[in-house]
Amino acid sequence: MNIARLLDRSGRSAGDRPALARGGEILCDYAGLARRAAAFAGGLRERFSLQRGDRVALIMKNVPEYLEALYGCWWGGFAAVPVNAKLHPSEFAYMLENSGARLAVVSPELAEGIAQKAAGLDSLDAIVATDSQDFAALRRADPAPLAVCGDDELAWLFYTSGTTGRPKGAMLTHGNLMAMTLCYFSDVDAISPRDCILHAAPLSHGSGLYNIPHVAQAALNIVPESGGFDPAEVFALLERYSGLTAFFAPTMVGRLTAAPGAAGARTENLKTIVYGGGPMYVADLKRAMATFGQKFVQ
Repeated sequence: MNIARLLDRSGRSAGDRPALARGGEILCDYAGLARRAAAFAGGLRERFSLQRGDRVALIMKNVPEYLEALYGCWWGGFAAVPVNAKLHPSEFAYMLENSGARLAVVSPELAEGIAQKAAGLDSLDAIVATDSQDFAALRRADPAPLAVCGDDELAWLFYTSGTTGRPKGAMLTHGNLMAMTLCYFSDVDAISPRDCILHAAPLSHGSGLYNIPHVAQAALNIVPESGGFDPAEVFALLERYSGLTAFFAPTMVGRLTAAPGAAGARTENLKTIVYGGGPMYVADLKRAMATFGQKFVQ
């Protein structure tokens, strides 16, 4: 079970549904996103000679290219290594070495610092910035067939925060990700193709994981223009989109509740806020529920 089969299925059965947006701008439909992932996978094989199971680090701020690269890795049978873009270059270098990544796809503003710190790593063959010709060539490559992967094959190497030492790479398989996706439907929420998810929290963490059940249902993935969390931008997007879900840390929920635009927000367009990653105090949750309604899932 290759987790990218969910994208393949949505591309075939709901290809004209919008798949990816930057703010209020729709960038591609599901047929287009599936084509981009297949081409990216083909380019990784042709241009960089990656083999099945090779690790590809994704060190990017929240940008639409993130999901192209993530599904491109899975489509080709490669393992994705999402890394928080807010870390220090020396931390990037540690994770690149520890994971054995052969390639790093990075945001342009991070490329130089990563290259300096990662110089001399034996496993790393190349660093590709998303504004480079190499990245453009990956998008133009001949599409690869969807790789057949076993349930126990590595899909996502998820690095911890390192609160008790250096960060550790938790090995999530295709089977793990499929189980998580099915648990979302049974334990968190139902998703309609008319719904959407806003990726204002890092795609390298919870928001990135929650994209999968939305892709499975051909719902829209929205990356904010700012690439991050801005309450005013969230409220503006609630004016544009309905059925909106987001993954927020409790501190983000607090900021959203206290923001000037909270009282007039289009709360009827807000479907679900999944919160986690830290303690949510009862008083804070009560304030949030009083402002936005019964929209919160822990």
